[in-house]
Amino acid sequence: MSSEGHLYKNKVKPEIALYIDTNYPGFFEQVLKLAGEDPASGSVTANWNSGFASSGNPGADLVTLGAEGVKYKVHSLLVSIKNLSLGANIEVRLYQELNGVEHEVYNQGFVTGTDPDGLWIINGTVGIHQALRVELYSDDPADDGAAVDYDYMLEEM
Repeated sequence: MSSEGHLYKNKVKPEIALYIDTNYPGFFEQVLKLAGEDPASGSVTANWNSGFASSGNPGADLVTLGAEGVKYKVHSLLVSIKNLSLGANIEVRLYQELNGVEHEVYNQGFVTGTDPDGLWIINGTVGIHQALRVELYSDDPADDGAAVDYDYMLEEM
């Protein structure tokens, strides 16, 4: 049992904790998952215009959420286009395997200076059990080498 699991277990009377451990193995670890993982934030500098992402499409990979064969709830995904050129057409794409074959599952265009700097790509709960890859493309060559920030929240199920 993890140290955090022991913290929850230690808040329960010993005889109740023993009963739970005996009759419901893994209960305390499952309770820990309910709090979700720590939010993840980062920044990627890439060739958003002249590069090629893992899909083979123009742009670059931004971030991958989740993992192969692990169930997650994605509660939010934000992408910042504030560092990209004013007036650039930005395309955000999401990819996930479906029946062993990768598919584009989301594609939306934005315009810097017209749309908000921070984009809610996922705002609500989406269940995934495969890795979810995020790609970004800009139609402005000046955006090559720009930093694109992201932030997301996951909860393992």
